[in-house]
Amino acid sequence: MREPDETATRSRRGPLRWLSTAEVVVGGLLLSTILILMLGQAVGRYLPTGGWVGSGELARFSLVWLTFAMAGYLMERDAHVALKLVDTVATGLTRRLVFVFASIMVAIVCVNLAYEAFVLVTDESSQVSPALGIPMRWFYVIPLVGLVFTAVRSAVAVFLPPPGIGEEESSA
Repeated sequence: MREPDETATRSRRGPLRWLSTAEVVVGGLLLSTILILMLGQAVGRYLPTGGWVGSGELARFSLVWLTFAMAGYLMERDAHVALKLVDTVATGLTRRLVFVFASIMVAIVCVNLAYEAFVLVTDESSQVSPALGIPMRWFYVIPLVGLVFTAVRSAVAVFLPPPGIGEEESSA
């Protein structure tokens, strides 16, 4: 019984493996950026020159970007924020139906949020961030990409659920 699960997992990860790798690399870079900037702020407090005024703003932006960049990765591994009560109480078809419903809802919400992010990216506003002067429309590019990838992974999860969802019925 283990071989079909491993084969399904391998075939499911095959087409999206490069995407997972890219998301992990981007997430690692953003987390490293936050660490370095916060460490620089702490060290800057004890230097006579002071710190860089944009470090706090860039660290906050990096935290937001990290959240959206890793959302799809967590969705694929069923590690996103969820109520696991249903997973412990429901079994078989009920559990599968709840999982499919949740995946569809996540996909719908992500598509709507991605549309709004797209509107913000394509907006011709001249607003810039206070410290760095980054055009605010650039700020929404990473959330847009992350939301699109999360919507795609949610749609894939409807048809190819992670191992363990709805298996109790087939093994009986």
